Amino acid sequence: MHVGGFEREYLIYTPNHLQRGEVDGIMICLHGFGRTNDDFFDTYDISGIANSLNMIIAAPQALEEKDIQVFLQSEIINSLTDNNISLNSVWGCGLNVRITSFGLNLLNVELNKDIDDVEFLDRMIDEILSDYSLPDKNIFMLGTSMGGFMTYQYALRKGERLSGIISIAGSMGLAVEGMDHTIQIPVCDFHSMTDEVVFYNGSQVQFPVLISLAIPKTDVINYWVSTNAAGEPVTEQVQYYPSTNEITVEKITYPDKDNEVIHYRIDGAPHNYFFRKDTGDCMDHIEEITRFIRSHMSEPVVQTQDIILDKLVFYPNPVQDMIYLDTESGIVSIFDMAGQKIRTQSFTDGQLNLSFLKSGIYMIEMKSGNSIQVNKLIKQ
Repeated sequence: MHVGGFEREYLIYTPNHLQRGEVDGIMICLHGFGRTNDDFFDTYDISGIANSLNMIIAAPQALEEKDIQVFLQSEIINSLTDNNISLNSVWGCGLNVRITSFGLNLLNVELNKDIDDVEFLDRMIDEILSDYSLPDKNIFMLGTSMGGFMTYQYALRKGERLSGIISIAGSMGLAVEGMDHTIQIPVCDFHSMTDEVVFYNGSQVQFPVLISLAIPKTDVINYWVSTNAAGEPVTEQVQYYPSTNEITVEKITYPDKDNEVIHYRIDGAPHNYFFRKDTGDCMDHIEEITRFIRSHMSEPVVQTQDIILDKLVFYPNPVQDMIYLDTESGIVSIFDMAGQKIRTQSFTDGQLNLSFLKSGIYMIEMKSGNSIQVNKLIKQ
């Protein structure tokens, strides 16, 4: 599509086994600095979320830096730091790079400041809604690194269109716009205090220079907590899976029925680290993102009497071994949070033995007669 005088592109992924003949929403995935929109399929495998939640993925591509002066000044960063700056894909997200040394301003530049990527994303959303005949709801935005900066920038200017935002190792830029708009929106933020690229405190001394990239993360979270009028923080140490490394996670939840703020404060992980339970991490990014999106989706776009979501059909939950169902017989399928089927089996006498499952969070689908009932299952 043509926006702002430039040809722009984006990838579309539609879920496997499309439910009810219609999708239930859109997840917009924004890649990081110098990266491509293929990342979400080649590196992060976000398609599992789309399959699980019956959503479209839209993965747009950023433009290269358009200001020749920025290209020239990037050589300063390369010479003063260990970073090799690539400007082949840069979001216009209010990311301002400031470098000072002994009180002298060596660099102060905003990346792609004349590119209105908010307009591009807005036009892309309109096009997808039109192409798929979808209502303007259940739209989520997820960004990694600089894509996280862009996610926050879009939310500040157009957040009324979104059902929630997720930032992984991103923040809010020093030149971000719209902080006076006070748009309320659910927020899910993942950030490592040992991030060596997007500094948790927004800036870092790399002697003899001070490099500033972002608003300190504590201030970012406090801004959204205040804007959303969220509650007092509830902190828990995340240990959903037995960890085999030294990386730890604190999940800090500022509860609000409609506009919660969740901050995963990570310690020990580098910038590009993506949590996976099968590699010995204490949590799984895919599962946490899926849980957040699911909790903030409105009713499905298309709903039939034969499909009932989020209705309690078994107990106890969490479960150790046996579950008891509210119908005598049927067929149960168990899926992980990435949408992969683990097992399908029949049950009688209204009970089922789940001792074969490892501890974790799953989705359970029960078919009985003409009804299909889907619920979240927590296995202790």
